[in-house]
Amino acid sequence: MYVPPLYRPPDVAAQHELITENPFGLLVVAGGGALSGVHLPFVLDREQGPYGRLRGHLSRANPVAAALAEGTEVMAVFTGPHSYICPDDYASEPHFPTWNYAAVHAYGRPRVLAGAEADRQLVDLIADQEGRLAPKEPWTLDRVPDELYQQFRSMIVVFELPLDRLEGIFKYGQNKERDDLCAQVRAFRRRGTDSAHRFADRLAGHNDISGARS
Repeated sequence: MYVPPLYRPPDVAAQHELITENPFGLLVVAGGGALSGVHLPFVLDREQGPYGRLRGHLSRANPVAAALAEGTEVMAVFTGPHSYICPDDYASEPHFPTWNYAAVHAYGRPRVLAGAEADRQLVDLIADQEGRLAPKEPWTLDRVPDELYQQFRSMIVVFELPLDRLEGIFKYGQNKERDDLCAQVRAFRRRGTDSAHRFADRLAGHNDISGARS
């Protein structure tokens, strides 16, 4: 990943936070002279190794599943909040349109899981997502008949990805003056949508801007 020094992530924790907030990633696998990709939800175990560990599952019928058993390096891509930046929304002139965004590439060699390890991945993934629906009572696997669960398990491949390295970029206007950044935050808040407010919060938080209200 090309990352100008100005846009380097603050630390591993910031990259972990992006993955946790945006766990639906793109797994990229090279094999047979071609690239393959599959979109998957992941569980991140932050404390497993220096860069953490990802766990996921996919359909056994997917050709990527066979490639995972080879243990060659793969890449998981996660994208954080992003948006088009309009020159009209700066406090000064001139500016050129751009796109602000954050992304993390996570690299490692997969290991296929079985038995209790595979069951744990499914339990943890469901618990993670159900927790985001609070205060709803969480749905759990014990509500599924065992025969149906075993049928489902036979149709998927569960794997872990101990991470060897992380590459991230957090491009949120660090090359702009503070007045221009404050104007950007106010502009996004004026749009009134949930996504615009979330992006305004991200711009303000990443650049340590407080009080930038419309």
